[in-house]
Amino acid sequence: MTDRQRNIVMNAIKMGGVFISCGSGDKVNIMNTKWGTLGRMWNRDVFVLPVRKKKYSHDLITKNKSFVVNIPTSDMTTQLLRCSNMSGREFDKFKEFGFHAVPAKLINSVAIEECAIQLECKVVYTAEMHASKLNPTIAKDMYIDREYHTLFFGEIVRSSFGKKH
Repeated sequence: MTDRQRNIVMNAIKMGGVFISCGSGDKVNIMNTKWGTLGRMWNRDVFVLPVRKKKYSHDLITKNKSFVVNIPTSDMTTQLLRCSNMSGREFDKFKEFGFHAVPAKLINSVAIEECAIQLECKVVYTAEMHASKLNPTIAKDMYIDREYHTLFFGEIVRSSFGKKH
């Protein structure tokens, strides 16, 4: 992964979010997130993705042990906003947004063909968040319903520029 790609990913997260695609076959989904981070663990580039247990994507990532971080182009703002308000259990978000699911090259997941950059991530570690280990101010401000995230550590096994980049 290049420094330029790292900067693009982190800026996308700060500015409006990224799409996470996951699943394979007829069970695929897209979620968006404004949370996540890139780093280096275990001599590997990783993306740490927080996902709440109730999300359809949580089930798919847990099953397939993989996900793709898709960096949207500037004309995808509407889809990013709509993505949060739709459940992948009820809607085919690829169809709803006019996106094309393409098989990832190195993992058991799909990518969004129209996105600028795709980071293929193989889950190498999973951690459950616990209230007792979280700063009380953050817990109060961010977890009113006490529904904590699972943190998926995804080793970035492949990064690529999409069609529009």
